[in-house]
Amino acid sequence: MSSIKLENVSFSYGAGSQTPNQEAPLVLEDINLDINEGEFVCVLGSSGCGKSTLIRLLEGLNFPTRGRVLIDDNEVKGPGRDRCVVFQHYSLFSWFTAKDNVAFGVKQNKKDLSVKELDEIAALYLAKVGLRNSIHKYPHQMSGGQQQRVAIARALAMDPDILLMDEPFGAIDTKNRVLLQDMLRRICENERKKRTVVFITHDVDEAIFLSNRIVFMQPKRIREEIAVDFDKRRARSEIYGSNEFLRLRNRLIGFFYEDIAEALDITGAQL
Repeated sequence: MSSIKLENVSFSYGAGSQTPNQEAPLVLEDINLDINEGEFVCVLGSSGCGKSTLIRLLEGLNFPTRGRVLIDDNEVKGPGRDRCVVFQHYSLFSWFTAKDNVAFGVKQNKKDLSVKELDEIAALYLAKVGLRNSIHKYPHQMSGGQQQRVAIARALAMDPDILLMDEPFGAIDTKNRVLLQDMLRRICENERKKRTVVFITHDVDEAIFLSNRIVFMQPKRIREEIAVDFDKRRARSEIYGSNEFLRLRNRLIGFFYEDIAEALDITGAQL
């Protein structure tokens, strides 16, 4: 099981550090969100709206100032083996090969496995992300896109019920970003395990292509939840040329424009 529920969640990084009559500013305020088992949900929004803070709460690295975060009806009290995070920056050990980076992650969750078993699992998941021939390479011998593939292989190999991805392709060039999106979509479609994915991004096309549902955030709050109703097995060429895609894309871009206009106080300005 891997359902997620946020109940009236508010959060402030400054809680407890303010003077007696001064409240810390909220980063998130009264967030209510249900994510079903096996859903791929993209959280979309401008920088600074609270997306990464949301991931930290789901991981158990921070705790709500008010409200509760629940996984399968159990309140999150800290990091757990049921969850794994892929960050924008690869967080690989520079002195480990690709295989050893993946095997190290698996060992944290499955301490009873032999070295041979760890190596076999690492090789399997590196093959899944297209790095069959790079298992003995060190991070400095790989491109940024390859390093992120290792990070994704490590997360998947740890066999979490919930995969949390915090702008994992944000530092990747456009060509490799598209390849990584296709790779992730293919893995999610073909793996037997019904894994729940929460994917943070500010890229509209990426959110539409990858997700079953988009949660659009404005500062502190959820602006809108939108179902993405394309077929499970998605062909990029078919999606991007459809009227449904264009309508959804324009709607989401409109949300971004509202945020920018409000922040700059240019609503109604002559442009």
